Amino acid sequence: MVITYEEITRKGVGVLNEDAIISHPKANLYGALDGVSSLVPYVNSKKETGGFIAANLVKNYFESLTEPGSLKDHVTEVNNLLREQMILANINLEKKEELWGAALAILRVHDDGVEFIQTGDCMILAVYDNEEVRPLTWRQVSHLEASAFAKWQEGITKGLNSRKELHETVIATIVQNRYRSNTDGGYGVLNGEKDAVRFFEYGKINLTCLKHIILLTDGMFLPTNIVPEQNSYWSFVAHSILDKGLTLYTRELIELEECDPECMNHVRFKKSDDKTAIVINFQ
Repeated sequence: MVITYEEITRKGVGVLNEDAIISHPKANLYGALDGVSSLVPYVNSKKETGGFIAANLVKNYFESLTEPGSLKDHVTEVNNLLREQMILANINLEKKEELWGAALAILRVHDDGVEFIQTGDCMILAVYDNEEVRPLTWRQVSHLEASAFAKWQEGITKGLNSRKELHETVIATIVQNRYRSNTDGGYGVLNGEKDAVRFFEYGKINLTCLKHIILLTDGMFLPTNIVPEQNSYWSFVAHSILDKGLTLYTRELIELEECDPECMNHVRFKKSDDKTAIVINFQ
């Protein structure tokens, strides 16, 4: 079996790109990571944020792997390493708004299938020979974001017209949502908490008729209101990426965001999030 892949990562409005790509072709291991910074401002002596540190800790761990082992065991181990890093940096682990973290989507290709694991809202989409798109994952934060997005929309209806004003209406909800990490009814994320292991989503699919797998961070998601109603959302996203290629898809998405800097037409928390994706092709 021949595997080829295409990847892209682009910085959003932040100072650093807190996304990262895992690319370890020798181990047939690939991943997309979305660093999650603390809500309490933090930078280390190198001016690196918690989200940047977390994403790159996970990237470096997986890219230096020599022993296969199960992905679940490795993600458990790297979660413990992240916890140790935060302790060394004097982060108060009881205060979830201080924690660093990473959403991730990782897979390893084996002779008899593809093993995968996910946390947070990174997505993994499998595409088959007949063009059918099969989401292997679920956006774990979407049910919590819905209430914040509703408040944002409410603010627009009331006449607020800047992202700064709108953000102030939802910050309390965002903090509240942080406390739902790795809890029942909340969402899973890699942030050093011991309960993170309980919320990993993982599995294995076989290779029959498998044509592509797409890994992407949430910065690569299209606004829902531009996807035609008759289309399945993830099918539309996957085929847009495959038809256009990652470079053009990403450029068009950034242009769309540039035309809506105050986040009024397409509700989101920042003008442009970091963007990362990998397309793996099976031949």
